[in-house]
Amino acid sequence: MNVNFKEMTNSELRAYIKEHRSDDEAIRELFVNRRSPDETATWYSFPHNAEGLKQGEEIISAKIKENKLEE
Repeated sequence: MNVNFKEMTNSELRAYIKEHRSDDEAIRELFVNRRSPDETATWYSFPHNAEGLKQGEEIISAKIKENKLEE
């Protein structure tokens, strides 16, 4: 049976997978091909040394303080 997973909505694809749990192609379409990256994520690149660790800790502390002020 040829099924076009790209034309299915996410709900339709989930329902299909519930009925056809061993269909690796359908599972791959839902959980790999349709995965959307978090657009609000911020990626930081620090050196892997003591200075980089310090920079990371400072950013995390600032984000925690920022979130507490918003609450």
